[in-house]
Amino acid sequence: MPQDVEFTLPWALRSSPHLPRARKHSLAWLEEYGLLDRRFTPAEFDDWRVAEIAAFFFPEATGEGLELATDLMGWYFAPFDDVFDGVLGRRPQQAAAFCGALAAVLVPSAAVPGADAPPTARALADIWRRSCRGMNEAWQARAAYDWHVYLAAHLAETADRFNGRAVNAAECVRRRGFATSSFVVIDLMERVSGFEVPALAWHAPVLGELRSLTAEIIGMSNDLCSVEKEAAAGDEGNNVLLVLERERGIGRAEAVEEVVGAIERRVAQFEAVEARVADLDCLLSGDGAAAVRRLVTGLHDLVRGDYAWERASGRYRIAPEQ
Repeated sequence: MPQDVEFTLPWALRSSPHLPRARKHSLAWLEEYGLLDRRFTPAEFDDWRVAEIAAFFFPEATGEGLELATDLMGWYFAPFDDVFDGVLGRRPQQAAAFCGALAAVLVPSAAVPGADAPPTARALADIWRRSCRGMNEAWQARAAYDWHVYLAAHLAETADRFNGRAVNAAECVRRRGFATSSFVVIDLMERVSGFEVPALAWHAPVLGELRSLTAEIIGMSNDLCSVEKEAAAGDEGNNVLLVLERERGIGRAEAVEEVVGAIERRVAQFEAVEARVADLDCLLSGDGAAAVRRLVTGLHDLVRGDYAWERASGRYRIAPEQ
């Protein structure tokens, strides 16, 4: 099955020593905000290994930082992302209102949502408030922008379903990179691990290219593992394997081979681009250069951690027919 498909990565898997603490905290946090229910239970939290993906993504996070990261993963997987697999993902006006309520908490002047606000919005407001703690204004502006891009990517997918628009494989890969929350997660890396990349270095083309490659690799890896569930649900426009099968008239095995090859080419491209990161050293102080190195190492952790998690998580298993 595609969840068993392997490809080569040059980076070692690392994990945070704060994993048990984060797992305990996040279950309590999800319960506090009403996000654990019949659709997402403590058993699914454990089976999906929600805390583990945070620990793999952020092995250098502080204890408090890993709690925050695990809360985000729990928020993302059940109360947000999965609702778009149902009716909401096919009703643009409702989806726009839903995402608009979330975007409203991502501005500096936003009031704390009241008790009558949707649990998803109240929980995101808490995540955002904690994410901004101790971070400078440039980081906050950039992180808010990436959150808005992420929300907009889900709305774009909803509009495509509603309008019956079929994207091609190249567009699917590009857009899936935004819809996997990779850019939001990359921003969070600095906050939970205790460093900040200087703003002008962050926007240097070489680092932008590495972030884009990271997002595309993770998006395609996710599509490999989720293809059976998405095919069963009839959601064929937002998985690159299903798009390739439709676009080129090929079978699943050939589509898997195509996507694995595309991932491995991007991994090789990442290593080639990474060799140019040292060119930024002449522009940076010692602390700035160290922060850039931590960012690049963190991108390794995201790709390698995602690979390990997706192949162990129960999130992508299809229950056998009775």
